[in-house]
Amino acid sequence: MRELIDEWRLDFSGIKGQPELTQYFATMDVTEAFLNDPYDWNGPKEPHVCATEADMDGALTMQLLKRVAGTPVLFADVRHYHADRDIWDLCNSGQHATWFAARSADPAENLAKVHLYPEVFFFPAGGASVHHLAAPGRMTLARLTRLDGAYRMQLMLGEFENYDQQTNEALMKQSTREWPHAFARLDARAEDFLNRFGANHIHAVPGDHRAAVRATCELLDVTVDEFTR
Repeated sequence: MRELIDEWRLDFSGIKGQPELTQYFATMDVTEAFLNDPYDWNGPKEPHVCATEADMDGALTMQLLKRVAGTPVLFADVRHYHADRDIWDLCNSGQHATWFAARSADPAENLAKVHLYPEVFFFPAGGASVHHLAAPGRMTLARLTRLDGAYRMQLMLGEFENYDQQTNEALMKQSTREWPHAFARLDARAEDFLNRFGANHIHAVPGDHRAAVRATCELLDVTVDEFTR
């Protein structure tokens, strides 16, 4: 992937996933996670935005957030809503950059919380899931979706939360334990979010960057659709 990125001079990329590739080839979860990280086995580097399932509206969102926040960007499925806690499990087979495990400048601190597990039945050719639980903290969550063919930036604040080990494990097992997880409390009512949010993927960066995202969208002539309670 690094060779292709250099050869084709790619600013960001996406890799097609299930079922066409993962039926016959090992998954690219490890590749995607470390492309999005600020380091890999060769040392420090600039994160390269790479979206799984070749979700290029997701990649565009991530590239914008990366430039605004100057950090790696989370890529996740909107996987499960725990109604009893009013939190969402943002979970994808292995796409989360390992940086989110501790959000440390020291890769060893992040990777100490990361485990590689064999892929589950969705991916018959095998490979590794990059499992971890995202560290807690305030997040800006966003996604470029389309309405009547026009882009809109769906935007909200949220908090990533962690609990005691037993609770974390129980919550992860309600979806797919082997995958990376982020437990998110959104500044959006669940029914409003489910009715309006226009994608199955969502993206996040640490901190409150809503003002910069709004200004960027104004320059790009993109409508902002903002959620709040």
